[in-house]
Amino acid sequence: MQEAGLPDYEAGRIATLRGLGILDTPREDRFDRYTRIAARAFETPIALISLVDEKRQWFKSAVGIDSTQTSREVSFCGHAILGDGVFEVRNTRLDPRFRDHPLVVGPPRIRFYAGAPLKASNGHRLGTLCIIDRIPRELSDDDKTMLENLADMVVNEIMRESDPTADRSDRVTHSISGAEFFDSFAAERGLSVLLFDIDDVLASHDDENSGTSPGEVFAQLLHDHFPTARSIAHIGNYHFCVLLGPDEGFDDVKAINRLCSDAKKLLCFAEDHRFLAPFVGRLQYDPDQYASVDDMLVHTEWMFLKHERQPVPQQTDIKQYLKKLVGWRETIF
Repeated sequence: MQEAGLPDYEAGRIATLRGLGILDTPREDRFDRYTRIAARAFETPIALISLVDEKRQWFKSAVGIDSTQTSREVSFCGHAILGDGVFEVRNTRLDPRFRDHPLVVGPPRIRFYAGAPLKASNGHRLGTLCIIDRIPRELSDDDKTMLENLADMVVNEIMRESDPTADRSDRVTHSISGAEFFDSFAAERGLSVLLFDIDDVLASHDDENSGTSPGEVFAQLLHDHFPTARSIAHIGNYHFCVLLGPDEGFDDVKAINRLCSDAKKLLCFAEDHRFLAPFVGRLQYDPDQYASVDDMLVHTEWMFLKHERQPVPQQTDIKQYLKKLVGWRETIF
């Protein structure tokens, strides 16, 4: 077994990690969501949020294993934090660094590992979001990008609570967090969630000169166009959800179309971006399909991740792109 070396500026990395105050804190659903998403998205039995200190890797969240930490000398994540990209071991039994590793020859019998570093704003790599399988695997480039995107979301969660100077102007005060959004409502039939992502329509938005956060603008549009919504939530990045109850008198399709039109007028100024639409899709809550409302939240974020993987076309490809997008949306409804 080959132990990992130390990253550059290890003392600064450890200081950053300890300064965040996250080590040895209790499990939190806002982190567990991402390990559940990773395990489901990549169909792996194990997914971890691992933070590496001087002597151990400690798990802030874990799916598929009961332990809360291992020694650093046997950690795969210790290798992963030495680089910026995804660290992948496709078959541990064929890799001389790991073929006699105790976690390979013994439980949990790791055969595949992929870890995306959790990079703090100062560049220090705190740990990883990693996926583990008991059979050899290989990730595609798109898979690696998705794992890195998930890792960035985990870092955002860490920094959101730990950095008192962080800019929170686009955390709309009259919206509530993703967890509260779903936990506030008992399971009932007839609820549906509309999903919105305004990353694309912000391509030409001038944040510095607009005077108002685009998140605030869009949240106000949601309130204007969905006045009877049970709740409107900003659930991270530029992702928003609208919770609707059963209402035969409200035409949500017209409301969506009007909202998208107004959003493009207010947030998108370049003509070659006019074809982009903020609407992602709809999820219908069905207690027979989801074990809990929280399961629906996991599916919601997975839908956003799938949406972000859609290629942004050149102007000449707009018609073909729209046709594919319409077909993709039809699979949601």
